[in-house]
Amino acid sequence: MDGSASGAQTPTQADARGGEDDPHLARARYYSPSNIFQVKRAPIPRRNFIEECERARADDTPTGWITLDIAEEIGVETPATTPLMLARYAKVAPGETLDGHFAASGEIYYVISGCGTATKPGETLTFAENDVFTLPGGGATTLRAGDDGAVLFQATNEPELAFHGLAAPEPANSPTVAARYPMESWLAELTSARDVNNRDENRSGQALHLTSERNGKTDSLHPTIKVAINSLDPGCSQRQHRHNSVAMTLPLQSRRRTFSDRGRTAGLASLRDDDHAAHRTSRTLQ
Repeated sequence: MDGSASGAQTPTQADARGGEDDPHLARARYYSPSNIFQVKRAPIPRRNFIEECERARADDTPTGWITLDIAEEIGVETPATTPLMLARYAKVAPGETLDGHFAASGEIYYVISGCGTATKPGETLTFAENDVFTLPGGGATTLRAGDDGAVLFQATNEPELAFHGLAAPEPANSPTVAARYPMESWLAELTSARDVNNRDENRSGQALHLTSERNGKTDSLHPTIKVAINSLDPGCSQRQHRHNSVAMTLPLQSRRRTFSDRGRTAGLASLRDDDHAAHRTSRTLQ
């Protein structure tokens, strides 16, 4: 995944003593760049996946996964939306099922429209529009839509496991558990947090972080993926801040003039345009 390094450097060297009689010595290599701090990697582009979003929501799109893959652009050898995450839309026609098997340690979903069930071996949960839910990594995943069909957004850490050469855990051993966060619950929690946060002059924004019973001592429901629902009041802007990672943002509700200006953001098309709503609050899943 490393790009070329600027400045003088020596090529990768094998051990000069040879290794005909020692396979471990033969595998060793030495590399000496003149300035390790100038090693360059492929930049993470700003990207809006508008066409993929529209295709997932189109009535004539058949049941299937729509993968948001820009691996070639970012120098990753396996499908990826960011170096460590892969996102998809799941389109499930009315009454149909969609199967998947993901080499990940956790699966995160947002229900754009519709309702149905999500099944892992030995466990089934129901979902409805605007729910966030998680499933353990490993094993087979089956999404079944109700009478109106369903469209979901999914994020996993498949590129991370591929980078380390790791297989997915058994679902029972996954760090992410099956859990559901219905809209009425997360909206109530977000409103409560908003009232408290507004009294803090140093607040960086309005955000509700999702965690679980297994990871309750942290503010993250997955060891390497932080999931938050962010809210922005009308006419307001979030204070500038830095992500020591890549931000993948799914706009849930926004005005036409809501925008983001980040150096490393994988953005997705807005799901709802509530320009005529009374409060016109913008919300994103990140």
